[in-house]
Amino acid sequence: MKAAVFYEAEDLRLEDLPEPEAEADEVVVRVLACGFCGSDIEYYYGKSPLGTADGKGPLVLGHEVCGEVVHAGKLAERYGLAEGDRVAVNPVQSCNSCNACRAGKLQFCENLTVLGVTMNGGFAEFAKTKIAHAYKIPDSLTNEQGAFVEMLSSAVYAVQKAEIKPENFAVVYGPGPVGLSMVQLLKAEGARVGIVGTRDYRLQLALDTGADHAWNVSDENSPFYAPDLAEAIKAANDGDLADRVLVATASVQANQQAIEISGPGSVVVLMGLAGPHDSITVPLLSNLYLDKTIRFSLLYPLQWPTAIRILEGKTVDTSRIITHSATLDGIAPAIERVLNRDDSVIKTVITP
Repeated sequence: MKAAVFYEAEDLRLEDLPEPEAEADEVVVRVLACGFCGSDIEYYYGKSPLGTADGKGPLVLGHEVCGEVVHAGKLAERYGLAEGDRVAVNPVQSCNSCNACRAGKLQFCENLTVLGVTMNGGFAEFAKTKIAHAYKIPDSLTNEQGAFVEMLSSAVYAVQKAEIKPENFAVVYGPGPVGLSMVQLLKAEGARVGIVGTRDYRLQLALDTGADHAWNVSDENSPFYAPDLAEAIKAANDGDLADRVLVATASVQANQQAIEISGPGSVVVLMGLAGPHDSITVPLLSNLYLDKTIRFSLLYPLQWPTAIRILEGKTVDTSRIITHSATLDGIAPAIERVLNRDDSVIKTVITP
């Protein structure tokens, strides 16, 4: 099979590899679509180590996989899977037998493997997955939407942690694919929503897909420019700060500001993948008096069926979030386009 193999920073080679073989508890899928996200960019430019033993390649990246089952292990029938089924693949593959898994805390599995991070992933013509982590998708979803399930699941989990009430004023930091999905999820819960970012085309898309307010916090020439975000939120929210704040970016400034623009009884959810030494300051007394709840949101335990139903019910429209596609030999230029924000790119999907 053809596969895009990552070796080291900016060294991604299109190679011929043996097709994977399915063990009893696995299926092999023909990759129909595989999105890439910020972590793939971090790996590609050498800013973050892989999850391999030495943190290096060779490894096939790609963890947002939609595929067609072409070889099924003998246990597949128990899970209702058969050759020809289209599936969305959860790349974070828990063992389902350790103490953490038995407690339903799959993200803390003691034997975790991750497609495209610790083992070969979806930037290839074929990939393999544990059967328990392959979810059948309905015919109404496109292959690209199947690849979107992984990312949407993380947004669903974070929104659940925010405990939205219809009267809430919610602020989302980061109008990328996750943040834009959050906007639609929050609106479906009845909240009023503001979006904070640094690129006007993304802020405009957030408004077009449901946000009530948009603020650019970096460009003084932007029509959305807010020199004082707290005051802008108060003006939009009857004099109050935000009831809910969700941070879908690793920006330290955004995470710090989220604490500062959240009001009494608020819930703040932080989910951006920060650097190992990044930190923020939480003034204790003032936040105690405001009785705030500050939460972190890691991955998406048990959210895959929910995310698939959300896409099936069209609660989240992906048509304007998935903006670009590329083939295996076009991955490197596609990554550069995302990094440079060229051509109003939001989300790119690889179609082997």
